[in-house]
Amino acid sequence: MFGYLRFILSILVMLSHLNIRFFTLNQGVFAVTIFYILAGFVVSYLYSSIIPNRKYKILLFYRDRINRIFPLYLYILILTIIFLLLTHYGNPNFTILKLFYNITIIPLNYYMYIDSTILTNPSWCLIPPAWSLGTELQAYLLLPFALISLRFRYFSLFFSFTVYALANFTILQPDYFGYRFIIGIFFIFLIGTFIQESKYKPLILIWILTLILISTLIYLNLEKIAYARETSIGILIGIPLIYMLSKVKIKLPFNSLFGSLSYAIFLSHFLSIWIIDYFLDKKETILILVLTIFISFNGVFLEKKIKISKKSVKKM
Repeated sequence: MFGYLRFILSILVMLSHLNIRFFTLNQGVFAVTIFYILAGFVVSYLYSSIIPNRKYKILLFYRDRINRIFPLYLYILILTIIFLLLTHYGNPNFTILKLFYNITIIPLNYYMYIDSTILTNPSWCLIPPAWSLGTELQAYLLLPFALISLRFRYFSLFFSFTVYALANFTILQPDYFGYRFIIGIFFIFLIGTFIQESKYKPLILIWILTLILISTLIYLNLEKIAYARETSIGILIGIPLIYMLSKVKIKLPFNSLFGSLSYAIFLSHFLSIWIIDYFLDKKETILILVLTIFISFNGVFLEKKIKISKKSVKKM
């Protein structure tokens, strides 16, 4: 069922970038928060149950994450470069260094120190939502150590939550430390690891602390600063939702396909927005959705073909 959930979340992210809001809330932030919990849940299961317990287990884990993230990402990246070179949409301004940022992803998480226009035009950032993918990659670098050492995991959980709380009280920059930087949101990924291991106490404690935090912010009229409401809602809903879904044993058809499409939709919807805007000079939501799914489906199909080819080569 997680494939369907990821698909819905990716659509919510796309709608947020079309400036569609639900009850004045940015549902894209809410969706990304739940994505982070899901990421922690999935990689915890992957690391503990799927990857062989070998000497180089951490390296095998990193290789798996690279194989999962980069093929589709590079596919969308190449399509975007072709579109921008052919149309000059957004007056693209590429340099070797900026292309390096796009290819390696992680620097995109610190776009505010490079160029603050990352989410408004394609002048140099080819896949604007990829800043959050940079955050996710940083989490993947840290998660194996948190899974190996429970002490480190608990320390990281409460240290990161403290940074998150300080950001929402504006003691630290709220947008950066409360939503974008790994130091302030690593605890959200760790929530997923505790769900996967059915460790209730830290989950209950973080849920209560988050409820107290957002209640205090509402009382102080600070809840609208940055994304305190959306991230808090994502945590408060995400913890019980993912826990309950993890206990459901029903296998729905096309679950894997929808899960794969969700990642491709997350990556490709800005390209679709730019294409429709270029040819029609406006943002038509239905056309953008159709084009995004078309690009995503082809990307998933191509990715599977590449994987099949690699398996065939190994057998020869």
